[in-house]
Amino acid sequence: MTYYPDLTTYEYDASGQEMLNVGWLTPGHAYRTGIVDDRVTDALKALSSAYDNQMRGVHHCEFCSTERPVILGGPALDTQVWLGSAEIRARGADGTVYSAPNLVIHYIAEHRYCPPVEFCRAVVRTAGADTTDELVLSDD
Repeated sequence: MTYYPDLTTYEYDASGQEMLNVGWLTPGHAYRTGIVDDRVTDALKALSSAYDNQMRGVHHCEFCSTERPVILGGPALDTQVWLGSAEIRARGADGTVYSAPNLVIHYIAEHRYCPPVEFCRAVVRTAGADTTDELVLSDD
């Protein structure tokens, strides 16, 4: 997978939609680690079944030997979703759109990746989850 620093302009495909990158990780590039609020991971799982920008190939995690992660996702968290071939997109309250590879769920769960707070807020908002309480994110 191509590496893009968080919150840089999305250029992965020629969709023409203005978006910002989040979670395009590769070894050799440091990333923020920490604890991510469960509402964020639940929201990412809920959004994961949309399969935005679905690709034909599969990208495997470059940080571990996991073949191809699978999660329970979708609105009811009861749909089998394979990670590594699609994106998750979220819109912030200010209209900013973020795009992350759906492997971001695996990166958070298994490699302690801590995405930018603005992305986390957008994901929770897009999934329709409660955003009245401040999200809990902490650096290692």
